[in-house]
Amino acid sequence: MNMEQTTQKRKFGLLTTVAMIVGIVVGSGIFFKSPQILKQVNGNIPVGIAVFGVAAIGIIFGGLTISQYAQKEDHVGGVITYCEMAWGKTIGYITGWFQCVFYYPAICSVIAWVAANYTCALFGWPNLLINGQHSWHVWGLAVLYLIGSYLLNCLSTINAGRFQNIAMFMKLGALIVLAGGGIIFGDPAEAITHSGSYVTSGSGFLSALVVVIFAFDGWMVAPSIAHEIKNPKRNLPLALMAAPLIITGFYLAYFIGISSMAGADFILAGHDPLQLAATTLFGVMGMKAVMFFVIISVLGTLNGLVLGYIRLPYALALRKEIVFYPTLAKVHHKFDTPLYAAAAAFLLTLLWMLLHWLSVDGTALFHLTLFRGLEVDNLPIVLTYVFNGLLYLAVIIKGIDGRRLNWRQRYLYPTLALAGALLVMYGGIIQPKFNVYLIICLIGIAAGLLIRPKSTSTS
Repeated sequence: MNMEQTTQKRKFGLLTTVAMIVGIVVGSGIFFKSPQILKQVNGNIPVGIAVFGVAAIGIIFGGLTISQYAQKEDHVGGVITYCEMAWGKTIGYITGWFQCVFYYPAICSVIAWVAANYTCALFGWPNLLINGQHSWHVWGLAVLYLIGSYLLNCLSTINAGRFQNIAMFMKLGALIVLAGGGIIFGDPAEAITHSGSYVTSGSGFLSALVVVIFAFDGWMVAPSIAHEIKNPKRNLPLALMAAPLIITGFYLAYFIGISSMAGADFILAGHDPLQLAATTLFGVMGMKAVMFFVIISVLGTLNGLVLGYIRLPYALALRKEIVFYPTLAKVHHKFDTPLYAAAAAFLLTLLWMLLHWLSVDGTALFHLTLFRGLEVDNLPIVLTYVFNGLLYLAVIIKGIDGRRLNWRQRYLYPTLALAGALLVMYGGIIQPKFNVYLIICLIGIAAGLLIRPKSTSTS
């Protein structure tokens, strides 16, 4: 097959870009992380709402800041390009290497696992998220979902984009129904008033913030496909501003609705509010229909993440900053996709799926205590905020070369974004296994610097 081409066509409009961000962010975290958020704040719904607000402020102003980079540069690589602009090629490379080897494959593996859990719940099979049962079926199905998502994004990028649009409307429909039903048939006023009896610690707030950030994660995927967005200097900033506002509104409605319908005590006892709410509103058959929508929602998230991920090895290869770059930089002339880069991304995702299994089933069933608490879903996101924070800090210190920024763009937006990033980082630092994860990442980054082709290792 001929893969001599090394550039891709611009094929995503504003709606698809917004749908991609909303579709990636909404659809997994909010459904299975909402109970964890309420547990971290010890059942206090108003504090949970405040956590969402703090996270939203950080992301909204982060998007406004990143959009300034996007209006300046739309080369392949997204955040890699922005870090190069801000701090030089070495920091750009480290950012890309971390996202390529640690962040994206970990998140993709977890999202596939979540979709598999909900699918097993739909058919009444054992699964961990809904009925607390460990099962090999979940892991096998998760791998199949990964294979399907990578094949779709490799063989038909346009159809992958269309699926992203369909999934976005389906997941928003599920959120509206569940949020509306919870608010109408629950008693939000009573639930919020009663929350005064639940005391939340400062560490609980910060831990909840880390969980919420997972629910918001994915908004930075869009810059990774800036080179494929039509009129990116207009559409990408608009998408980065609009999508977080849409997401925040839906998230708050869902969190309030589901928490008030199920009740804090029910969730704190370890029960699943999603299944309860769906069954209460629609009965057993209706619950299955809702679960199907949720599965499509989660698969939409996986689809968007894979769509962004397979461009990362490609971006590093175009810069000649990764081993086998002549091969990884090739784009298939028919499918308009870097197939070798996609294959490398898929293998790394399988590796992280294995690590996720070790941290979940391995610790519970085989007493592999070394991996207990190694949260491959939350901790990679925490470290991405280190790189995001560097981008925000660069705007404050030196602006963006070649762009005239007003005082809001230069100081207000990045300062609020940086404050949010610092809170997330501190919340991650206090997690039990953060030191272990950090050591692993530092070793991995050092290895990446060692194998970086010598001709490009200058900042």
